[in-house]
Amino acid sequence: MAEGFLHAGLENKTMEEIGEYYLEILLQSSLFEEIRDDVGRYYKMHDMVHDVAKSIMSKSTRFINSGTGSGDYSNQVRCLVIDSFGEGTINLLDSRSNLLHTLFLSQGSLSDDMLMKLKNLHVLNLSGEENQNLPISIGKLRHLRYINFERSRSETLPESVCKLYNLQTLRLNSHFLKVLPKGMCDLISLRHLHFHTFDKKFQMPLEMGRLTCLQTLKLFNVGREKGRRIGELGSLKNLKGSLRICNLELVKDKEGAEEAKLSEKANLFELVLEWADDREGDDYNDEDVLDGLQAHPNLEELAICNFMGDQFPRWLMDLPTTTTTLPESAITLPELARLRFYSCDRCRELLPLQNFASLKELVIARFDGLTNLPGDMLHSCTSLQKLRVAYCDNLISFPLNLQQTPSLLELELYRCPKLKTSMTPKGFGFLTSLRELSIGPFSEDGDDHENSSIYNEFDWSGLISSSSSSAPRGLDLCGLPHMESLPPQIQCLTALTSLWLYDFGGIKALPDWFGNFAALEELRLFGFKELGHLPSEDAMRSLTKLKRLWVFGSPLLKERCTPESSGPDSQWSKVSHIQDLRIR
Repeated sequence: MAEGFLHAGLENKTMEEIGEYYLEILLQSSLFEEIRDDVGRYYKMHDMVHDVAKSIMSKSTRFINSGTGSGDYSNQVRCLVIDSFGEGTINLLDSRSNLLHTLFLSQGSLSDDMLMKLKNLHVLNLSGEENQNLPISIGKLRHLRYINFERSRSETLPESVCKLYNLQTLRLNSHFLKVLPKGMCDLISLRHLHFHTFDKKFQMPLEMGRLTCLQTLKLFNVGREKGRRIGELGSLKNLKGSLRICNLELVKDKEGAEEAKLSEKANLFELVLEWADDREGDDYNDEDVLDGLQAHPNLEELAICNFMGDQFPRWLMDLPTTTTTLPESAITLPELARLRFYSCDRCRELLPLQNFASLKELVIARFDGLTNLPGDMLHSCTSLQKLRVAYCDNLISFPLNLQQTPSLLELELYRCPKLKTSMTPKGFGFLTSLRELSIGPFSEDGDDHENSSIYNEFDWSGLISSSSSSAPRGLDLCGLPHMESLPPQIQCLTALTSLWLYDFGGIKALPDWFGNFAALEELRLFGFKELGHLPSEDAMRSLTKLKRLWVFGSPLLKERCTPESSGPDSQWSKVSHIQDLRIR
C-alpha cells in the first residue's frame, strides 16, 4: 500500500480491501499459506514463490549485511535493506538517495543530513533498538507513507512528524513512548496508528476526530477538555479491528457517550470499555454511560472493566425470558463470541445469555457482589469453549449444568473461597473435549483450613475416560495451606503435558503415582512449604519428557536438590538431568 501498488477505486473498494482480495487469491492458489500460533496469524510464502519473488526483486532490492556497501548497484535499485552501517553504506545511500523508495535499517541510525537526501522515500522501517530518536528532518519527507518505529526506546517523537500529510501507517513503541506529538490531527491521510499503553494518565492528542481516514486505533483515553472527549470518536467512521476506551468515568452522561457513535461502527470486532479502578465515593453514572455505548451488531468481542453500576443496560439485559428462538434482527449482538467482565463489584447478577448462541468464551472475574450463578445460564451457549470464573469472593453457588457445554475446551474455577461443595458442578463427566482445567482453592466455610474432601466431590470420570487425543493436557490445581494430600483422581490424567500445583502446604513427599504422567513436559509447584521428597527414582525416570521443573516456596527441597547435598534425603540424582530446573 505504501508503495502505491494498491489503487483505490476498484468497485469502491479501499486499498486495504483490495490488498485482502489479492491475498485471498494467493491463498486459494496455495501460493501463500496461513499460519496460526499463540502469537497470532501470519502468512508463509511457498518456497517456489519465494524464489520467483526473489528473482524479480533482484534488480530493485539490495541487502547489505556487513555495512560495506560494496557491489554493483544499478539505477533500478529502489529498496535497501541494511543490517549495519559502515562507510560503504553511507556512500551508497548518498549515491542512490534520490532513487530509493524503501529503506529498512536494523542497526545504526540516520542523521538529519542523510535523511534530508532521501526525499522520495515512501517506506521507512527503523527496526533496530539503536534508533533512539527520529531526526527532526523527518518532516521534509513529504512522500513518506509508512513509518515503523516499534523497537525504538525513544520517549518522544519530533513535532515535524505532523507535517507528513501523506503518511498512512505509523507504528510506534508502546512501552517507551510517553507522549504523541500535539499536531497529530494534521496527519489527514493517516489510516493506521499502531500504539497502545496501559497508562491511564496518557493524554490523547487534541482533535483526533479530524483523522477521518483512520481505521486502526487501538486505544482512546478519554480526557476532560474539549478535543479529548469521547465525542472525538464520533467522526472516525472507518474504525475497524479492536478499540479500547479508557477513563469512561470522565464521560458526563448517556448523551455524551452516544457521541462516540459506537453503534455505527460496523467494522469494529473487539471493544473494551474501561473505567478507572481507583475511584472514590458512591456517586457513579456508569449505568447511563454504558447505556450510551451500545455496540454495532457485528461486534464479536466485548470486555467491560471496573463497571460500578447495579445492572447492565437494556441493550445487553433486555432479552426475552422465553425459550423461543428470536429472529437475528431482534438480537442485539448476534455475532458476539467473547464476553468478559472484570471488577463489576456492584452487579449482583449477570445478564441473560440465552441469545448469545455464538458465544465461545465467557470470563467472570472479580465480581464481589455476585453470590450465585443461575443454573440455566449456559442453556443456549452450546458453542462455549472457554469458561473462566475467578476471584469472586462472595460466590457461593455454581450450579451450572455442564452437560450444556460439550464443546468446552478450557474451564477455570479459581479463587472463589466461599464456594460450597454441595453447590459446585458435580463433575466433568460431559466435558469430553476439555483440554485445560484450573480449579481451587475451595472451603465449605470460607475458612482457610485443612479440607481435601471437596476435590473428591467432583466426578472426574469424564476426564479420565477421555481418549488420549481428547484428554486434558493442562491442569492447574489450588489447595489450602495445610492440605496433606493431592486428589488421587488426577493420577489417571495420563495425557497431561503441563501440571501446576499451588498451596498444598502440608505435603511432605510427592506420591510415586507421578510416574503415570509419561507425557508430562512441565511441572510447577508453588507453596509446598513442607515438601522434602520428590517421587521415587523409578517414578522420576518414567517422566522421560519432563523438560521443566520449577519449585518455589519449598526450602527443605531446595537444600536437598543441590550437587552438594548427600545422604539418603538428597534429591539431586532425581532432578540433575532436567533441562530447566529452578528450585527456590
